[in-house]
Amino acid sequence: MPQLKLSKLHLAISIGLISSGLGLSPLALAENTNAKTDEVEVIEVRGIRGSVVKSINTKRYATSVVDAVTAEDIGKFPDQNVAESLQRITGVSISRNFGEGERISIRGTTESQNRTLLNGQAVGSADWWTNSAASRGFNYTMLPSEIVSGLEVYKSPEADIDEGSIGGTVIVKTRKPLDLESNKLAGSFLAQHSEVSGETDPQLSGMYSWKNNEETIGALVSVVRQQRNLRRDGIEAWSWASRDITMADGTVHEDVYSSGGGGSAMFLQERIRTGVNLTLQYRPTDTLDITFNALDSTLEANNENQNFLWLPGYGGSEYTDITLIEHDKAGIMATAGTFGLSPDGNNILDETKVRNSELKTKSYDLKIDHEGEIWRSSLHLGYTKGSGGSSADRSVGWEGNFVHSYDVSSTQDIKTQYSADPSDGKNWDLGFLRYDSNDAKDDESYFQLDFDRDIDISVFSNIKLGMKYRDHSRFNTKHTTDAKTQLGWNLADYSLTMPSDYQSDIGSSGTLKNYAITDSNKIRTQGDALDWDYQILKASTFDINEKITAAYAKATIDVEGMRGNLGIRLVQTQQSSGAYEGASGNEVWIVKDKDYFDVLPSLNLAIDLDDDLVLRIAAARVMARPDYNSMTASTSYNLETQTGTGGNSDIDPYRATQFDTGIEWYFSDAGIFSAAFFHKDIQSFIDRPAAFEVHQGVEVRISRPVNGKGGTIQGLELGIQQELYQGFGISANYTFVDGEAKNATGEDITIPGNSEHTINLSSYYENEVISGRISYNYRSGYDSGFDWPGYIDAYGQVDANVTYNINENLAFVLEAINLTNEHTFSYQEKGLKQALTGVYSDGRRFVAGIRFNF
Repeated sequence: MPQLKLSKLHLAISIGLISSGLGLSPLALAENTNAKTDEVEVIEVRGIRGSVVKSINTKRYATSVVDAVTAEDIGKFPDQNVAESLQRITGVSISRNFGEGERISIRGTTESQNRTLLNGQAVGSADWWTNSAASRGFNYTMLPSEIVSGLEVYKSPEADIDEGSIGGTVIVKTRKPLDLESNKLAGSFLAQHSEVSGETDPQLSGMYSWKNNEETIGALVSVVRQQRNLRRDGIEAWSWASRDITMADGTVHEDVYSSGGGGSAMFLQERIRTGVNLTLQYRPTDTLDITFNALDSTLEANNENQNFLWLPGYGGSEYTDITLIEHDKAGIMATAGTFGLSPDGNNILDETKVRNSELKTKSYDLKIDHEGEIWRSSLHLGYTKGSGGSSADRSVGWEGNFVHSYDVSSTQDIKTQYSADPSDGKNWDLGFLRYDSNDAKDDESYFQLDFDRDIDISVFSNIKLGMKYRDHSRFNTKHTTDAKTQLGWNLADYSLTMPSDYQSDIGSSGTLKNYAITDSNKIRTQGDALDWDYQILKASTFDINEKITAAYAKATIDVEGMRGNLGIRLVQTQQSSGAYEGASGNEVWIVKDKDYFDVLPSLNLAIDLDDDLVLRIAAARVMARPDYNSMTASTSYNLETQTGTGGNSDIDPYRATQFDTGIEWYFSDAGIFSAAFFHKDIQSFIDRPAAFEVHQGVEVRISRPVNGKGGTIQGLELGIQQELYQGFGISANYTFVDGEAKNATGEDITIPGNSEHTINLSSYYENEVISGRISYNYRSGYDSGFDWPGYIDAYGQVDANVTYNINENLAFVLEAINLTNEHTFSYQEKGLKQALTGVYSDGRRFVAGIRFNF
């Protein structure tokens, strides 16, 4: 076996080369693993089993550590939401908002330390909520699942894939018209029923693909329009901190861990998502392929939040009674209190937020592939933009002055008592009406040039070289108005009746479940007719620009019994961040520059121990840039909850060295057992200590980022998929992640996004007439990375779907999301469940309708 001996020699040389870049010994590298994907087999995907086989095939022939999810048919992805399909992958967990998967975490990292690319390129993404932090994490609610042909999750990097992730990179793939039949038509007519809101809404999609007889020109267009009326019932508190409390009789309790306020909240939103995807393809010869892809997605997200609040100190009110306990973590903790009348006339706030919100995502991408006699080349250029926010964020505060009390001694509940009836609108007069707005923009233009050619040098079969330039900007500005306080309005003239089933699944008999809520349409009509003078909220305005230049070289390893790649990526990042700095009223716009250079080597090896047994080894140097809101001196805050987040223009990026090793046993075309160990040595975590700052005359608890000490994330992934008997199959995986980090003072801290345990269980059945799947997903508690909502408690959810094939062209579909009606629960920090920040009920959702495919 002289060739195999030669491969071992060059393997040692390759490991030695990359170890010098990583600062590690060859022995340390040889003990770890990773991989990527080049499709070797072409498998027609039809149904659940076809999707499973295609996904396993992608993983098997990858040259790095890759997992995949494949569409079950044209226009049919396994889940209505792309993020919820990703959570089925080993090592991937999602964060849910309002009952829908929104952002992802990979291998114990937070959402901003992972990247999502559409056909290999960035997608602009923003948020509809005024106080949302500007994150690098991708918002999956903007991505219609109908346009997706497959997802690939790269857990180990390759030199030709964009840098910027520590956890992993998700590549979303769309279809090309020349790969499909001409005049292909597919789509669906579905209806979705939301249990809590009681609303049933249409979910419509369609796709048409055409190509000429010569198969040189093709066009594909997909259209999606989905509507969802949602309601979320909640119990909330915030701004838990140690503070001195002065009683009405002058007694002072020092250093008491207590809440800054709380209440009952009902959130309502109408989401209308409209998406259009256009792909044009021109292939005049076998050596030239030109593809243009355009995505235009809009999410109309008008919403309202109805809150009845208790706020210590509001209007100058003071505690007349307080219950204090000894807590092993919080010290002296206030679990109950009573407030006397306010000398200023009002001590209770019934507040409504009425927002007009909209998000837009656009992406335009042109790729030209040419195959020469020796070199293959690819030119990639494009532009993407995400924009949106709240064009009008109306804060309506109804006030009253009555003795009231709260009790947080029960976990997942807050009991309150009021000396006046909260449901009687006559008790509440208008305290203020204020208008805010938020405008965000996230855009990137890029230019990429790649060359590759086949070679026959030692263990290397191909070499690929390339460069990429990205010009990325993130802009955010907020406006506010002076509050109108003398309108003479009374809530009785603007109130609606609370739904009878409000908080039917959460709280107790002592929880406030009936209070006067505001007619949002009336507020829109009358409030919008008033004169408003908007001023820039300077503390929350910033402008960031990044110019990123990267070059790479990658050599493909292909020898008997072993494949992989060895590469290096060089990246220069030039950043400028502008924000207003200085005391209120004397702010000055200041722009600060920062630049850094990263050398990112990577090695991926897949070694065939047997025909169906693969050993993987990988090592790499990786980096992730901080969130946009972390990079400036700007501050985003909420005056009513007295919480917020701020930035730090001197913050450094995350950098880490990572290793993987794993084994994969492919015992059938639809069966695999895999086990992988990963280790990430992170140079510096970003910690977010909180402190009180004064904004607009109000003391607000603000968390700002600082570079902490280093730490590690390491874990184990186990997975199995198997077809058991005549169309019945199972899939199960488990991920254990152990993370350790310290703050700047050397204290142990939790790692944002890090769930210690993640479990996915799924079973499916399929024959020619019917197919179905039931899935369970669980992730243990994790730190959100923000002062509010704080620590998210463990959560598990059951989903199911059934498809009945009426004939080869039509199918009846039935889906259920959150079958067991789970609730989300969060609290200020790990180990402090009594410091509740939120308990929310989103309810079940049911989808039924027809899919067609001609």
